[in-house]
Amino acid sequence: MSFTLEEFWQCVLSGLSCLPNTILLTVVPVAFGAVVGTLIAIARIYRIRFWGRFLAVFVTIYNGIPFLVALLIYNLIFMTKFGDVAAFFHLNLSLANVNVMGVGLFALSLMEICSMSETIRGAFLSVGQGQFEAGYSIGLTRGQTMRRVIVPQMIPVALPMLTNNVIGAMKNTSVVMTIGIMDVLNGAIQPCNVTYNYLVGYVAAALIYWGIAAVLEAASRKAESRLESYRRQTV
Repeated sequence: MSFTLEEFWQCVLSGLSCLPNTILLTVVPVAFGAVVGTLIAIARIYRIRFWGRFLAVFVTIYNGIPFLVALLIYNLIFMTKFGDVAAFFHLNLSLANVNVMGVGLFALSLMEICSMSETIRGAFLSVGQGQFEAGYSIGLTRGQTMRRVIVPQMIPVALPMLTNNVIGAMKNTSVVMTIGIMDVLNGAIQPCNVTYNYLVGYVAAALIYWGIAAVLEAASRKAESRLESYRRQTV
């Protein structure tokens, strides 16, 4: 099996041409996961009636389902029920001219919501209950205590785990090629359909993913050092 630099570079360029899709499939789920996951974490921490228990059960069950299985289930439902939904809303659409990007975004978003909720909940629980009482003792409301006392302490704890979640979300986008979405992996192996030398395409995709992960890790380390210097200044 040959491995030429020209072939490799062609696969890299083809993979990079699909990078916008990978970024979209990473940023949107992470954003949804951060917002909705925070709400779920708060509901579970404060044990809000019904919702606290319901969301705890939902997160536990969903975390036990492999992402690929969930993705294939959603795609199958989409493929079989799209015609009925389009007819119900009187839409002149067919599967041939509909992008399955929405299926990938939906599946990734649900996974990130569950993952982010656990990360944020763990960061909240790392701050002792005495911090809340200290805030209340000086006249702060619950919201002020959360904003001024709790959140500044939980962010340094959550940041490494959040970075790991973002990198994991980026790597999980490679699975969406199973439903036909053109991501970095799918793009990188496109030139290999002519030569059948798929090893080159896989190595090219791995290099692109590694590069993105390295940038994210470097940004995370820089943010951590800034937070640490800020904490030292305020002590």
